[in-house]
Amino acid sequence: MSKRTAVLTAVAVLATALATGCHEQEALKHAGLGYMLMDEQKTQEALREFEDAVRMDDSLAIAYGEIGNIYREQGKSDPQKLTLAIGPYRRAIELLPYEFEYRYNLGTVYQSLDRNSEAAETYEGAAELRPRSVPTRINMSVCYYHLKDYEKALSHCEKAVELDPNQPFAWSNLGAIYDVMGRSYDAIRAYKKALELDPSQQDVHINLGTLYWKQNRMNDSIEALKRAVELNPNSALAHKRLAFAYSSNGRHTVAIEELQRCLELAPQDWQAMNALAAIYMIFFLKDSNQHELRQNAVDMWHRSLEVNSDQPAIKQKIKEWGMM
Repeated sequence: MSKRTAVLTAVAVLATALATGCHEQEALKHAGLGYMLMDEQKTQEALREFEDAVRMDDSLAIAYGEIGNIYREQGKSDPQKLTLAIGPYRRAIELLPYEFEYRYNLGTVYQSLDRNSEAAETYEGAAELRPRSVPTRINMSVCYYHLKDYEKALSHCEKAVELDPNQPFAWSNLGAIYDVMGRSYDAIRAYKKALELDPSQQDVHINLGTLYWKQNRMNDSIEALKRAVELNPNSALAHKRLAFAYSSNGRHTVAIEELQRCLELAPQDWQAMNALAAIYMIFFLKDSNQHELRQNAVDMWHRSLEVNSDQPAIKQKIKEWGMM
């Protein structure tokens, strides 16, 4: 809430208090004081005033809403506070069922807590009140994506880009939905549109590069994944995917460098270990006199099993190559 809005709200609440009965008047005074304290960024003091307000008047929806807002904001740095926002928001919705903001904010709380089913249901109610809200549509699509209800995810995400074609996150999310549904060319189109609007989306470069790799478009894959590494050199995933693309393109030496960097950043990445071992074996099989390469591969497989013991194929490779 902006400073001007907080002041105007406080004035309006206090003016209303003058026109009400004694009990309700005291509750509104606490709420008005709460808004003024919010304006002064005295959040805890404001919270106490809003709590006093609802103790005096259990039907004061605005105070419940502000309690929810305070806990939701505090939850950004202290996730445990998020759950405290749920009750006040639900009571505010019960009192003012046609208020969009309370439903939307409650949806974001559920979503932050990975309670995607409850979040989706809450967002559905918000969308009924405000059908053209693009953030609501995008958030719903994300929830349904995690719930693996891809048709609903697609429906809401397509509606979001229809309402606002200039939302990069809507396009990137649409690409991910198309991707998981096997609609590769639609996914590429959506990813490219997302990057046209915001080229800094590193995860989209990774997704696009991975999709190109699956289509055996190795040069395109390498370019997209190199861009992902440039945007975030500390992304282990970007280095690993780039290594896969290099290796598939026969560029094993640079693939080794990328995998080693990946393991520096993510020492427990057993997939990277197995990929690195596979490249060592490729070089060994080209020149069987380089026994240190075979041993490097075996050592890497052992490291991989220490992280993930449920790999029968890797156990077989150690049995096959470890005793030479």
